[in-house]
Amino acid sequence: MPSSTWPNRLARAFALLRGAMVVLFSVSLIIVPERVMAGSSTEPARSLALVFASRSILLGSLLVVLAIRGKREGLAWVLLADAALQLFDTGMALATHKGALAVLPAALGAMDVWVALFLLRAARVPPASPAH
Repeated sequence: MPSSTWPNRLARAFALLRGAMVVLFSVSLIIVPERVMAGSSTEPARSLALVFASRSILLGSLLVVLAIRGKREGLAWVLLADAALQLFDTGMALATHKGALAVLPAALGAMDVWVALFLLRAARVPPASPAH
């Protein structure tokens, strides 16, 4: 996959950053759940952290691996799945009357969709052959 165009590099960089964010948050949730989830007791927080983090680490790792390997279409579908999760998070924040908490997942979801659509379009365009 040629990565000479800036939108392609931007899309891959976003996926790498997003994957790293998810993995780092998930690992911190496993290691120090009482700091990440203030106000909760250690054991329930750790159990919840393991359930949440195992799926988030998979998502984050998949984003990083697909971005590094340059798998445009696969990366696009994973980003669309992440956008659906962000939509859920946004809805939960709004349903609990915490509008300020809805801003970040809404923004991440919008970026996920934008990057995914770009990658799907790019995956359908054959790479340009070098001029002879």
